[in-house]
Amino acid sequence: MQNCYAYEGLKKLATSLLNGSGMDGAKSTVIADVLLEGDLLGHDTHGLQLLAPYLSDIKSGAMAVTGEPDVINDLPAAIAWDGKRLPGTWLTSKAMDLAVNRAETYGTCTVTIAGGHHIACLAAYLLKATENNMVAIIMSSAPENKSVAPFGGITGALTPNPIAVGWPTDDEPILIDVSTSITTNGMVGRTTQTQKKL
Repeated sequence: MQNCYAYEGLKKLATSLLNGSGMDGAKSTVIADVLLEGDLLGHDTHGLQLLAPYLSDIKSGAMAVTGEPDVINDLPAAIAWDGKRLPGTWLTSKAMDLAVNRAETYGTCTVTIAGGHHIACLAAYLLKATENNMVAIIMSSAPENKSVAPFGGITGALTPNPIAVGWPTDDEPILIDVSTSITTNGMVGRTTQTQKKL
């Protein structure tokens, strides 16, 4: 039987742990929101399960806790950032807010982020666009993470390269979030821990 916990209690716990690790308070809130949204959308391998690895990365210095992205280029409908190992969840949320704002004026907007930390569940960001009657496409890649073997291979050479797409409808929005590999690294890790088969 699974235990059920209140959203606000989980958010308070996650935010408190992140703040205690030295994370900037505003960033902690966004990270907690994104991780919880991932769980609520059914992507529990990309929800609060990621909190412990994130805290470990903060402790080791692999995830930065303060600062802003460096702006590499800023055109009206195209922006490029260096994420400086800042939380990918916070960077992506900030980028989506900017993209929606710019798209209201220019009809479209693309934001690219290099060098950010892990961004968790891509679908967690799509509502920022669909609630504004916009379509969103989010793609992620981590070239240093060579965990996916090419078809027929056994040695990791590729990254999972997840893609998410969301668009509004007259009813509920359609949200798609998939890995271009057969499964996600999170699912492989979970099945390894539980000694189950995929």
